[in-house]
Amino acid sequence: MLRNNYLYKNFEKMEKKGFLWWLVFVLSFIWQLPQNIVAIVMMPFLGKLKLIKVDNYCFAFSGTGMAGGISLGNFIFLSEYMGKIDRYVAHEMGHVVDSHIWGPFYLIIIGIPSILNAAFNFTDCYYDFYTERWANKHAGLGVNEYCRTYFLDRE
Repeated sequence: MLRNNYLYKNFEKMEKKGFLWWLVFVLSFIWQLPQNIVAIVMMPFLGKLKLIKVDNYCFAFSGTGMAGGISLGNFIFLSEYMGKIDRYVAHEMGHVVDSHIWGPFYLIIIGIPSILNAAFNFTDCYYDFYTERWANKHAGLGVNEYCRTYFLDRE
């Protein structure tokens, strides 16, 4: 039944939010409009989406058509595997903080460089690149000896 659905339960909680929460959500959505538009356009191409978390004015989904993870405005999309691991969700939530900070400039300053780093490995370790270090720092992720940077030593 719909009432047992995770999505329904989270939206039911959101209905209880006050005016100020909704005002901040709408202003946040507008401030991050370019990446929110990209996220909404991408949604149909990500396979079956499952809502896994609602936090910080953001909706995190795992998708059957995803390989890896991406943060776009008020949306996070992760592979089914990564969506089950808290540290990957936390890392993407760190990018959400970046998106809140940079607003319409996020895609230029964070999004595009991060995607290029994923494709071309600009650093010895993916998480040494500035976009990933910032996300890990915002997420409060610890030091990973493998990368010598902030990351994944907590679950």
